[in-house]
Amino acid sequence: MTQKSPFAGWCNPPSRLKSFLFAAALPVSMYIFADQAAMAAPEGNCPAGSAASTDTAQQVCGEDETGSKDSAILQSLDALAAHGLDPASYTRSDASPRDAWLLAATHLRRGAIDAETLAPRLEADAALAETFDALPTDSDAEAYSAALDALAPTSSLYAALQTELAAHQQSPLTSADAKAASAAQARMASLRASLERLRWLPRENTERQIYANIPTFEVVALTGDTEVSRHVAIFGEEDRQTPEFSDTITYLEFSPWWNVPASMARRDKLPDFQNDPGEIEELGYKVLDASGKPVNASNIDWSTISADDFPYRLRQAPGPDNALGQVKIMFPNEHAIYLHDTPHTELFDQEDRALSAGCIRVEDIAALSEWLLEDTSGWGKAEIDAAKGSDTETRANLSSPVSIHMVYLTAFPAADGTITYAEDVYSLDAALLPALAGNAPDEAAGNGSESLED
Repeated sequence: MTQKSPFAGWCNPPSRLKSFLFAAALPVSMYIFADQAAMAAPEGNCPAGSAASTDTAQQVCGEDETGSKDSAILQSLDALAAHGLDPASYTRSDASPRDAWLLAATHLRRGAIDAETLAPRLEADAALAETFDALPTDSDAEAYSAALDALAPTSSLYAALQTELAAHQQSPLTSADAKAASAAQARMASLRASLERLRWLPRENTERQIYANIPTFEVVALTGDTEVSRHVAIFGEEDRQTPEFSDTITYLEFSPWWNVPASMARRDKLPDFQNDPGEIEELGYKVLDASGKPVNASNIDWSTISADDFPYRLRQAPGPDNALGQVKIMFPNEHAIYLHDTPHTELFDQEDRALSAGCIRVEDIAALSEWLLEDTSGWGKAEIDAAKGSDTETRANLSSPVSIHMVYLTAFPAADGTITYAEDVYSLDAALLPALAGNAPDEAAGNGSESLED
């Protein structure tokens, strides 16, 4: 059943948030920008081509045309605090105000950190120069700020996290309650990391989307900004992590065969077969040689087979014991990751659901399948039920592909709209935050060493 989205209404931050973010003195947490106050703003005129401000909103500049424009550009960088970025970090070099703005624009458009290497993105995207140059020459700080904001993700999810960050920024940390301060630091770190990861996502997506969020062990289906369904899910173990990437769902398979990955055949199935060879027939496995020809499993002495020299391919036939269950949701990718059903539904009751070899097991995947196929002719509920109950694999091509994102957001909206904070199960935030902070003093504190829960 379609429910009101916890993301709805957050497509754009409310005016009270915008005015807060653009205030002359941002009450930014000592955790987020601990070293900003130590940087003194210059007095007098702002020379053309200089970027000398840290507290840009309080900078005093000359009234000449060039100085006034530079002042407006530098002041506009204060808007970066709303995105979890440090305005001061863009004015610490001899870069011109224009170059500082272009680097900030690049970070909002593509991320401040390279997603693959976790290296800081140090060069501006030359294409964004057109955006800057298109602004009127008499633009004020608010216009430059608005142009920056327009380059950030426009999703309701991003805006929801921005709003949560602003609430924290309006409540500066104190040392009165060390435990509470540490927990608040951890939440703000989670928000900064999650906002950055959302900046890595593609901007061109279908109207219908799925977010598979690893830290909260959930799969959420959206139409526009409206949440359609939310599913408990199982993701990869810590040493077999589900990767972060985006793709497009193009088809489903009902009553699927399971082609066991070679790594799983060696690591998981070989020990099982050595312990109980009867499991092969009982669970519907087929053994093939390297050329794909069937092998009589009863003639194999599994005790003589080693993982280092495993000569077989394994397939599991459709049926009640099939590891993929009755449904497989496909978005072909280099990681060989997909969503699927499972016969072991009891595992959905576990709190820590990092249990798979990387693929994503979804509770009530039947409902998700019906939603995916709702505009595909010939695939109503009756046809889906028949295909699920068959002993023959059946493929259903979507008439309208659906964007899917495997994301790692330790700050994520719950069904009621509140932001929940999940544990850093793969320690990916712990790796990202120092890079995002540039290893500034106190930036990495609390980025995973403290619980995010109350």
